[in-house]
Amino acid sequence: MDIKYLDSLATVFVGLLAILTYWLTKRHERQNAAAIIIMDIRHAEQVVLSIVERGSADRNLKIILHENNWAKYKHLFASRFSYDDLAALNRFFDSCVEIAEARKRMKESFFASINAKAALLQEKILTIEDLESPTGQATKNALINRFNTETYFFDPIDPKASIHQSLQLIGQPSSSPAFEKLKRIAKID
Repeated sequence: MDIKYLDSLATVFVGLLAILTYWLTKRHERQNAAAIIIMDIRHAEQVVLSIVERGSADRNLKIILHENNWAKYKHLFASRFSYDDLAALNRFFDSCVEIAEARKRMKESFFASINAKAALLQEKILTIEDLESPTGQATKNALINRFNTETYFFDPIDPKASIHQSLQLIGQPSSSPAFEKLKRIAKID
């Protein structure tokens, strides 16, 4: 055999090996992404179920998404899913992101309220005449007790309304054909 043919054959072999490696890597990446998205969907649906069962959402709401993996990996499924499948998953994850943002706003409002309450308490303590006297100390302790036993904190309605609106749109992807496709891709039974 001629050396040119061996070089050509080696080049073709290396090229095919590179294509095979690329294809296997993409398949493995798609499989891992599908498994991660399945876990995200199941977790988010559990959080949604807990909101529905309680009938309300507050600052103690569990984190619905730790990271929006759908936004990161959806390009891996674009050619395998129908437009309706992609739209349903997009709507689900968009609703989850909105719920996460609303939860964040509720927590921020809560901590802002705590800080405002603490600042007001400090201000009131500083206005006590003769703070070091027994009467001043008794007044200070009474103020601190009053502020500590007051349970009201500002609780804005807007984030809660946003959560309830998102719950109306969220759907349940675990019972959809897209979820079954994800399970097949992830090789999960």
